Amino acid sequence: MNLKNGIPVNIFLKTVINQKEGNEEFLFELTGQVARVGNNLYVRYEEPQPDGVSFSPVTLKIYPDQSVQLIRTTADARVRLHFQYKETTETIYKTPYGSMFFHVYTQNLQISLTDQPMAGKVWVNYELLMQDEKIGNYEVYLEFTA
Repeated sequence: MNLKNGIPVNIFLKTVINQKEGNEEFLFELTGQVARVGNNLYVRYEEPQPDGVSFSPVTLKIYPDQSVQLIRTTADARVRLHFQYKETTETIYKTPYGSMFFHVYTQNLQISLTDQPMAGKVWVNYELLMQDEKIGNYEVYLEFTA
């Protein structure tokens, strides 16, 4: 199956941001698609942006080793975060003003998948660091059902 022929799914998405400036929580009920390409599972959807008008495409790639990659593209930026349980990974946040380098420390990562019906849950809790300075704690919880 390729991404163009993905299975339609309903998605519940919760994002929590904890930074020095304060805390924010976002809850969304969305539609998207799931596709298996090789040994990887892809969940694709469009996330509403704060302006209430535009949407950003998001791809969540689940690897057989239970690591996860989240790719989010906005009009101005692109970020690719790779999550591996209790591991630190590097990422580049590309903006029109240049690239910024970050470290991502995955504090917790839980994945639960079923085939009949096609459904799953992904929960990631991570720290984002720039030059060894903690930017914040983040949580992403995504649940999908065909």
